[in-house]
Amino acid sequence: MALFVSALIIGVFLGTIYGLMAFGMVASYRISRVVNLGQAGIAALGATVYYWMTAQWGAPVIVSLIGAILVGALVGGFMGWCNLLMADWPKGFVMIFTLCVTLLLFAYVDHILPPTTIAPVSPFGTGGFNFALTFVAAHQIGTFAVTLLVVTAATMLIRYTRFGLFVRAIYDDPAGAATLGIPLSIYVIGVWAMAGGMAGLAGILISNRTLLDTVLLLFVSVYALAGAVLGGLESFALAFGGGVLLGTTEGILGGGVLGQMPPGTEALGTVVIMAIAVFYAGTKRRHLAHLQT
Repeated sequence: MALFVSALIIGVFLGTIYGLMAFGMVASYRISRVVNLGQAGIAALGATVYYWMTAQWGAPVIVSLIGAILVGALVGGFMGWCNLLMADWPKGFVMIFTLCVTLLLFAYVDHILPPTTIAPVSPFGTGGFNFALTFVAAHQIGTFAVTLLVVTAATMLIRYTRFGLFVRAIYDDPAGAATLGIPLSIYVIGVWAMAGGMAGLAGILISNRTLLDTVLLLFVSVYALAGAVLGGLESFALAFGGGVLLGTTEGILGGGVLGQMPPGTEALGTVVIMAIAVFYAGTKRRHLAHLQT
């Protein structure tokens, strides 16, 4: 039982970060019907900016945190602006463009980071306590709390405010929304900027535990995409829940709860869930069929 609880704690920590990135992907899709694969690159850039400001410049943690999130929002807003310029392009091509942004940001991050493996300092300190065969770090508790706070605030913004009403109107009928005088450009750029800020925050939170590595952050983005597709890239709740489910499955399978298993087995749950998501996208949501590639 203690082993299960330990694996569950680790899995939920990872899952909330997957869910945070999935939330940003859904937000981008809801405003422009484009699958935003640029989240991974923004996460890497945000974590790098945070590391550089804290470790190299000696800036306070809170200043570095805000600065990294703002950089993520800036890049996200730029991608939203590019999306407006490519409004007539096939959505699959625009998705590939966002993937190219990730690859370019990965190359830049790998170029400026030191050759040694690094982990940015935690915004929540180094404290913690022992519980059920595992050390529950203050970083894990802080990550869980901050992620829930951000997701809850974003959900309320989308559901209960004028901003959210306009976002839903643009998603349902862009031409009709423009006819009503809703400034599409401002809202598209704003939502993509919000998604970029979430990605930057997710990169900071995950890199303290998994190290600042572009390959690892790419996998985080893939898991987030799987969680987002489970909700048809339309449901914020299902996207976040799918991310948490993926992280929990990974934690339980990788934690040895089911006994000794071959290396890589922890990814089994992810593979199954992603297969379900891809099948769902291609059969139940035909407008997402390009995701099957």
